[in-house]
Amino acid sequence: METILPFVTLAVFALALLVVAVLLLLRRRRSTLPQEQGWLTDDMVEQIIDLGVLSERQVPEEALDLPEISREEERFWSETWDEPDRYWD
Repeated sequence: METILPFVTLAVFALALLVVAVLLLLRRRRSTLPQEQGWLTDDMVEQIIDLGVLSERQVPEEALDLPEISREEERFWSETWDEPDRYWD
């Protein structure tokens, strides 16, 4: 029993190290590589909340349609707004 104990301990340690390495690899891959569809991940949203921006390498070039954004912004600001109800004065 005493001769097997160091091997079992080493095997458990190696397995734990392997699991940690895989988890870190998956986390890094998920946070740095945008997916084709729905590329914005939860980690990216947290980064936006914390820092206010994403790095340029995290955002795919085709992710933002700047002309479409400009048109929507123009449409939004050109809308007429309903007058407030008198009850809230």
